[in-house]
Amino acid sequence: MAELRLDRRGLIAGATAAAAVLPRMAQAAVRWSPGGLKAVEDEARASEVRGLVVLSASHPVLQFGEVSAVDRIASCRKSFLSALYGIAVRDRKLDLDQSLAQVEIDDDVKLTDLERSATIRQLLQARSGVYIPSSAETPAMKAARPARGSHPPGTFWYYNNWDFNVLGEVYQRLTGWSVYQAFEHQLARPLGFEDFDPMRDARYGYDPESPRFPAYNLWLSARDMARFGQLYLQKGRWKGQELVPADWVAMTTKPVSPTGRKGIESGYAWLWWGDIDGDTGLPPGSYLAAGNGGRYIVVMPAIDTVVAWQPFELRGKPQAKIYTDEGALDRLIHKVVDARQAV
Repeated sequence: MAELRLDRRGLIAGATAAAAVLPRMAQAAVRWSPGGLKAVEDEARASEVRGLVVLSASHPVLQFGEVSAVDRIASCRKSFLSALYGIAVRDRKLDLDQSLAQVEIDDDVKLTDLERSATIRQLLQARSGVYIPSSAETPAMKAARPARGSHPPGTFWYYNNWDFNVLGEVYQRLTGWSVYQAFEHQLARPLGFEDFDPMRDARYGYDPESPRFPAYNLWLSARDMARFGQLYLQKGRWKGQELVPADWVAMTTKPVSPTGRKGIESGYAWLWWGDIDGDTGLPPGSYLAAGNGGRYIVVMPAIDTVVAWQPFELRGKPQAKIYTDEGALDRLIHKVVDARQAV
C-alpha cells in the first residue's frame, strides 16, 4: 500500500497529496476526480469523521484525517467474527447446522428446548429466536427485542446481540482458539495491521445484568479496517494466499433478511449488512460492516472500491453526525461513487 505524506501534525494530507503519490497508470485506470475526492473530504468533515480511507484497485486514492487513530469498532467486530467462522468451516472445525444443545450452550436464564434447537447458521444470520438480555445491548436493541418465545428459530430476523455474543463462545468451544487469538493470528498479522496491539486493543465487554456471554470488543484504525475490507473485495485472498474461502465471502455478504432500514443497510446477511432493495443508486452487490456511533467498512466490488472510517467521539454529544444524521451514511458513500465517475 503506497505511503501518503504526513503534515506536521502527523495527519494525512488530503486528496491532492493522495493523487500525487499514486502511480500515473493506476490513476488513469481507476479514473478518480480530484474535485470529487475533495467533495468526499468535505462531506467527511461535515459528518464529523475522524479518519477515512478510500482504496481502489488496492491503491489508496484518499486518506483523510487521523487514519492511524485507534478506536473501538463497536459492531464492526461481528463481520470480523464472520471471517473467522469461514476459516473454521473450511478447516472443518465446526458444522453450521450444529445446535446450541449440541454445543452445550445455556444461559443463566435457562433456555427452553426450542431455543436450544437454534443452529450456528441461524445465529450467524441473527435468526436464533432467543430473546433475552445480552451484553452490549443498546437501548434501541432492547426496545426492539421481541417477546421471548414469540418466534421459533430460523423464522424471524432481529439484530440480536445475544446471538452475536454466543457465537464468540461457540467459536471458542469448537475451535480451541479464543476469538482474540484467532483474530491476531488469522487476520491481523497476515493482513499486516499497522496499528493493532493485541495487548491493548482486544477486550471482552461484560454486562453485570447479562454476564454469561461477553461482547468481544476490538479497537482498530481506519486504515486497518480498510485492509479487512480489501481482503473481502479480493474474495478472501491476500498476497496470493487464501485467508477466507471465496465461497464463504460470497455467501455471507449476500443479504438474506430485510431489515426495514433504507439504503445499504436494507438487508442483513451473515454478520454483514447489504443493499437488498437494489434502488439505492449504489453499485450492485455493495455491502458493509457497521458499528454503533458511525464506524463503517464499505465494500463495493462492482467498482473495485473499499471505504472505511472512524468517527470522532465528541464530548457533550453521544454520537457523531455520520451516525445521528439520517442519510449521512449513504451521502458519504455516494460522494465516493461520484468521485470515481466524475472525471
